[in-house]
Amino acid sequence: MNNEVNDAGNEKLKIYETVLSSPGMGQRCKIILQLSRLNILLLTRIIEQGLAVDKKEMKGDILMLLSKEAVEEFRQVIDDILNKGGLSNFYEKLKSL
Repeated sequence: MNNEVNDAGNEKLKIYETVLSSPGMGQRCKIILQLSRLNILLLTRIIEQGLAVDKKEMKGDILMLLSKEAVEEFRQVIDDILNKGGLSNFYEKLKSL
């Protein structure tokens, strides 16, 4: 039974890898977001928590495929949205509570 679960997870991971390696997937896209400050804070926290999950807990999940470069890009997204929302200092103080 456990092998069936592992096989399904491995198959899913292979599909993710195939999709992510498709032509054009590395191409940069400009995204314009208009979010409330509340949603900026929530999105920032969601991204941080997603990046903090231990890869061992993500068997068969697309997040297992995150490269160091992708993690850095997401950290830059966090910095950008907090800066544009004027929330960088506020968020750091909020996290320290």
